[in-house]
Amino acid sequence: MKHPRATSVLAVIATVLLTITPAATAQATVYAQIEGSGSSWSEVILQQWISDVDAYGMKVTYQGSGSSQGRKDFAANVTDFGISEIPYQGSDEFGNADNSNGRSFAYLPIVAGGTAFTYQLRIGGKQVNNLRLSGATIAKIFTNQITNWSDPAIKADNNGRVLPSVPITPVVRSDGSGTTAQFTAYLDHEYPSIWRPFYGRSGMTSYFPRKGRSIAASKSDQVMNTISSAAGNGTIGYVEYSYPVNAAYPVVKVLNRGGYFVEPTQYNVAVALTKAQINKDKTSQNYLTQILTGVYASGDPRAYPLSSYSYMLIPTGAKDVRMTTAKRQTLADFMYYSLCQGQTKAGGFGYSPLPLNLVQAGFEQLGKLKAGDPAIDISNRDVRSCNNPTFNGKDLSTNRLAQIAPAPATCDRSGQGPCGSPTGKGTPTTNQSEARNGGAAATPGAAPAGSGATSPRAGTNPGAASGRPAGSGASAAGSPAGAPSAGGAVGAAPAAGAAAPVIDPATGEVVNAAAGNVAASDVVAVPTQLVASRENDSGVFGALAALEVLLLVLLPGFLAVAWSRRADGAR
Repeated sequence: MKHPRATSVLAVIATVLLTITPAATAQATVYAQIEGSGSSWSEVILQQWISDVDAYGMKVTYQGSGSSQGRKDFAANVTDFGISEIPYQGSDEFGNADNSNGRSFAYLPIVAGGTAFTYQLRIGGKQVNNLRLSGATIAKIFTNQITNWSDPAIKADNNGRVLPSVPITPVVRSDGSGTTAQFTAYLDHEYPSIWRPFYGRSGMTSYFPRKGRSIAASKSDQVMNTISSAAGNGTIGYVEYSYPVNAAYPVVKVLNRGGYFVEPTQYNVAVALTKAQINKDKTSQNYLTQILTGVYASGDPRAYPLSSYSYMLIPTGAKDVRMTTAKRQTLADFMYYSLCQGQTKAGGFGYSPLPLNLVQAGFEQLGKLKAGDPAIDISNRDVRSCNNPTFNGKDLSTNRLAQIAPAPATCDRSGQGPCGSPTGKGTPTTNQSEARNGGAAATPGAAPAGSGATSPRAGTNPGAASGRPAGSGASAAGSPAGAPSAGGAVGAAPAAGAAAPVIDPATGEVVNAAAGNVAASDVVAVPTQLVASRENDSGVFGALAALEVLLLVLLPGFLAVAWSRRADGAR
């Protein structure tokens, strides 16, 4: 007979396995692979979520082919879902149909983020950092009215700091892009006198006109690769913030209506999007789509003007030709994970988590899958157990992320700075620790949001809170938040006996010039704002790995004891 101690130990191990193994908790659920295409703006975080849910037996594939192609693929029944930053337009810029072709669907918000302007500009072989541009200057750069980095408008944006005489090469998207659509919607609304003569008419476009020195690249990753290449000096392009975060490349600090130059951190995006108008008409096909004019005009000094949301197109028809019960269940559970636990990873990957109202609305949209197929299970879905950094399940009345968003540094105020140190190491700002800490809150002492549990099929969310430390990003003790560090003003006159001028062979510029110019010592080679350091998957995934090692080590011994006791009993 079995030894009672060995039997009890094995029972404990079995119980633990059944408790934390996703496959065990979801063994009654049947999944089938689902396929999607569309936005490259949101592709980085989407691929992370896809990797995460694979541990639960969900197989999801996604092709970042651009928002326009994603909408077309969905309409043609090529995919199970699409992702786009803009809704169907009825017809595109070329008069072609841009609708779902009769396929029933709903818009489901998946993540927020900022459209960033990343660039390569080198002096003495070192990357210029902390570049600041106003919206008007950006508009003129991308419409070929400003064509050189030494332009007086750029000098003014940078408080008298002169950049080298290097031609500007805008890098735009060659494919139909939601990123392009969001950028040109901003240009059309905020700078119509600059944008419309260039475009030839009013309105936004998903296909940026290629004129002058501009070059085009397909998808966000190719825009990023073009800018960061060895031949990329002088280039500037627009991508979702996640791409320069992953490439450790600097982004432009954009001037907001509050008078500060800011980056699209998760905090600045969260603040800006409190001014977004969301279509709340549940009878409208455009339910939950966004109007961003209030975001552009936000006077909050923390707000990033080009902040927006990305949307999934989910099939809601009961007789959808591509959908089965297993596919709908996969889609429902994949998005449940993404709306809750998945949002905890948004900040560290260069995005911003969805606020409460859109998570709640997302749950409602997933309910349309069940309306089309009552066999799927979407029970026990409650935002109060949702592990999302923007809200606390015990207090659903506030946007926590916007509340704790730090104020910008004093040196980022228009007429001050720019932020930077004569040592070339950069002046810390209140936002710089975000990506480095994987999206942790920059408010000292802030508690981690939410808590997690077992599986996307359970009533709470998979994975425990990461437990990563809150980023500091604040000034030294005793100093006011955002105060510039000691070390002197950028472009200060050289001390007596300073070294002879050094000429950059690529530009012909003096790289240790006198006051008013960018000296080599003022240039930061390694950006401090965009150092991404993310933890490995935690919670259930880490527990599974630890348990696997534990079982490999201990289980053979327990089994040997059990068999030995049985043999003794038999004798």
